[in-house]
Amino acid sequence: MQEINNSSPADKKESRVAKYLKPIYVIPLLILVLLFGYYYSRTFYAVNTFTYSHMTMDTVAELRFQARGVRAAEEIRDEVFAEIERLEKLFSRSIPDSDVARINEHAGDRPVQVSPEVFYVTDQALEYAEMSGGVFDPTVAPLTDLWGFFSDQEYRVPEPEEIESTLQLVDYSLVELDPEEQTVYLPEAGMGLELGGIAKGFIVDQALEILIDAGVENAYVNAGDIGLLGSRPDGEPWRIGVRNPRDERDMIAVLPLEDRGVDTSGDYERAFEEDGVKYHHILDAQTGMPAMDLASVTVVAATTMEADVLSTIAFILGPVDGFDLIEEKAGVEGIFVTPELDITYTSGLQDRIELE
Repeated sequence: MQEINNSSPADKKESRVAKYLKPIYVIPLLILVLLFGYYYSRTFYAVNTFTYSHMTMDTVAELRFQARGVRAAEEIRDEVFAEIERLEKLFSRSIPDSDVARINEHAGDRPVQVSPEVFYVTDQALEYAEMSGGVFDPTVAPLTDLWGFFSDQEYRVPEPEEIESTLQLVDYSLVELDPEEQTVYLPEAGMGLELGGIAKGFIVDQALEILIDAGVENAYVNAGDIGLLGSRPDGEPWRIGVRNPRDERDMIAVLPLEDRGVDTSGDYERAFEEDGVKYHHILDAQTGMPAMDLASVTVVAATTMEADVLSTIAFILGPVDGFDLIEEKAGVEGIFVTPELDITYTSGLQDRIELE
């Protein structure tokens, strides 16, 4: 048996015409499909450098990294910014149900169980407090509040009697940590934990960990503190500008860096002037007064958390003791700027720093 063809001669002619015309339509269509596929692969799967920004931790965080395509980059971006926001909700004492806010709320009442991140950073902060001789103290919150540097309070210069009274509530050695229960306890009512001088660096380091886990090899994270992964995508070091503490539009130096954390403590943030004297939020926990001998300190370290806390400590210690601390610390470098804009820097930056 065979298939019976009942087509008319006219149908056969039309079929032959369609047969020869088909390539005329198919080939351009195939070219369009291939072009679209090439464009799609270049757009969504090619290795490119992506830059994103996001408002978080009272600043505009910037994220720059290489990824294979838009979709992969957006997934990484979302995970990084979500982690930053998650950690901010643990550390910020201005968020009522944060771990730190709960610790402060129950000061003199009971220990508070906290997240592993908050427990770890609190423990590290106490170690740095000990190392600094107490000039850096994570229980400085009552003093910060007294000066009006917390939240939306009005800045003011407290009376000496107020400072002296408040200093009784600032003592890192009183903080009780229970590693087994993961609790933090402030034993005196009115005490308060303030981890702002160390937690932001830790959060940036955690963002870098997410990038590493995603296979990213070159990245820049700036959330006030800067974390660097590898070099720039072109293989050159990242170029980090150090701002003039008296002019935010001007840079006093540039540092070529790879795989480092960077932070600057300066007298120009959260500052006010009264009777011709400039006051700022970097308080010496031993005197209750702002440290006045430096305009800024920039520290470069292996981790952003270390750079964060050491820049604060060095700023408070001043141009001699602070400089000696950073100079003697392995793997750490610093740039010190006085109120008169005199610049000194540690020996490890001798052949790297580019003064503007």
